[in-house]
Amino acid sequence: MNFKFEEQIIGENLPPDYSEYMTGKKLPPGGIPGIDLSDTKQLAEFARMKPRKIKEDDAPRTIACPHKGCTKMFRDNSAMRKHLHTHGPRVHVCAECGKAFVESSKLKRHQLLHTGEKPFQCTFEGCGKRFSLDFKLRTHDRPYVCPFDGCNKKFAQSTNLKSHILTHAKAKNNQ
Repeated sequence: MNFKFEEQIIGENLPPDYSEYMTGKKLPPGGIPGIDLSDTKQLAEFARMKPRKIKEDDAPRTIACPHKGCTKMFRDNSAMRKHLHTHGPRVHVCAECGKAFVESSKLKRHQLLHTGEKPFQCTFEGCGKRFSLDFKLRTHDRPYVCPFDGCNKKFAQSTNLKSHILTHAKAKNNQ
């Protein structure tokens, strides 16, 4: 069976964005327009979809980084100057391992790995886990909720949710 999702016209034909259902929103009672989730092929396709990134400024990247050997391009001078800072001298050196950083804040964050200090604590009742890096705490939280009624599984990463959604397709195949 060959199927095609309905297309929206937003400047150009793009597939609809279903990412809201990958971040905690349950499916509406009538399902998702354009997708028959009882069809295992469409369900699998839904699981493979990537959220569409909508950028407010779709200006072309025409400004090149002037640093020798860097090929990055930017939309404006401000973004390029911010990036240029990353090429600065790495004067902040870790006394433990010798790794060098452009910014002192990055060195301080790195040193948490050596000291074992974990200043970021989970605030969920009964958890209390602590992490040395803020992004580790964020991935500990599980914002990606399965959109199917009766399934309360949650995931820290959208890719894990997509894999899980395929289990719903397999379960329908086995019925």
